[in-house]
Amino acid sequence: MPRHYRPGLDVVRLAALLPVLCYHYCIEAARLGFAVPTALISRGMADWVELGLAWFFLLSGAALCLQWQGRFALRRYLAGRAAATYPAFWLGFAALFLYGEVLHGNNADIPRWRVIFSLLGLDGYLTPVTVTFYKIGEWFLGVILILYLVFPLLLWCIETPLRRRALAACMAVLAIVWPLICPAPWEAGHTVLGRLPAFALGVWFGSFLQKDAAPPKWLTAGLLTLPLMWDVARRIGGKGFALTALFLLALNPWHMVLSRWALEANMLPHVVLLAAELLLIGTRISGIRLSELRDKDYHITAALRLIVLPLILYVLLLPLHLDPAVWSTLYLLTAMPCGTLSAMQAELYGGDSRFAARAIAYSTLLSLATVPVMSLLLG
Repeated sequence: MPRHYRPGLDVVRLAALLPVLCYHYCIEAARLGFAVPTALISRGMADWVELGLAWFFLLSGAALCLQWQGRFALRRYLAGRAAATYPAFWLGFAALFLYGEVLHGNNADIPRWRVIFSLLGLDGYLTPVTVTFYKIGEWFLGVILILYLVFPLLLWCIETPLRRRALAACMAVLAIVWPLICPAPWEAGHTVLGRLPAFALGVWFGSFLQKDAAPPKWLTAGLLTLPLMWDVARRIGGKGFALTALFLLALNPWHMVLSRWALEANMLPHVVLLAAELLLIGTRISGIRLSELRDKDYHITAALRLIVLPLILYVLLLPLHLDPAVWSTLYLLTAMPCGTLSAMQAELYGGDSRFAARAIAYSTLLSLATVPVMSLLLG
């Protein structure tokens, strides 16, 4: 495994994508006439999407900094980013373009030269201001591709204290001013300048992660209200883990205040705890091999959690003739994989946190199959 790799970053990045995927899936389902819970397409859910996007851009910048700081080579960097982004996008776009434009003659009035926007991955980003063959990728792909081009400049800026201060001042001003002056029809959050402050902050944060350094004094002074969180996180995973937990905790309130739904639901402590748990699980399952999951203890744990407990619940509740909604809720709560809190509790109280984290990951993967299958079998 590469020395710079931090599995916890990918775990949190995946968690950040979940509300985005859920929200867009439910929006499309509702548009097609399917019944979708209102909470999943409400303003509150949209706020969680914004939180997830902010985390994703931050962690993308941090991951790039961990990979390239001190070893940057422009040609290798650009080739690596292109290889990681374009092939899958081109494959999806080519299939849709062949079906729509070539076979069925769609968008015949659009000049064919504009396909270059799609080949560059910028069609979704430019759609508000010009006509393109936009199919997939939305605004996000164009923004992240342009941020990849800006990354070498950000990496240069964090090399000296003076340049870091200048960058911080520029990003602070940009974060405040750009939402006010962003020209229509673009939305500030769907532009490069709207996401640049979070991405730049992630690059700066990645430089601390690489050194496994404690926060600078001025940042520590701003986090004096969080000494307990720092101490617990440091005991669990060391300074790098503690710095990550503090960073996510410091980031959350700004987004939470924007969400009246989240504020009323008092979700901030839960989000912070979830972030710490996911980071811990990521550090404990790093380097895992599939052969290690052949241990019968993992199979027994997953079987008890995903199959035996739902069956016991079914037998106990069957004579009660409960309302289907109540029964479904109780079943889903019981059929979920091992709880993430078990890994943190094992770490705090001297248990086998490595086994707990891997059992969580293993049961989560299996639940993708067991939950729908058991739902069908139990009616």
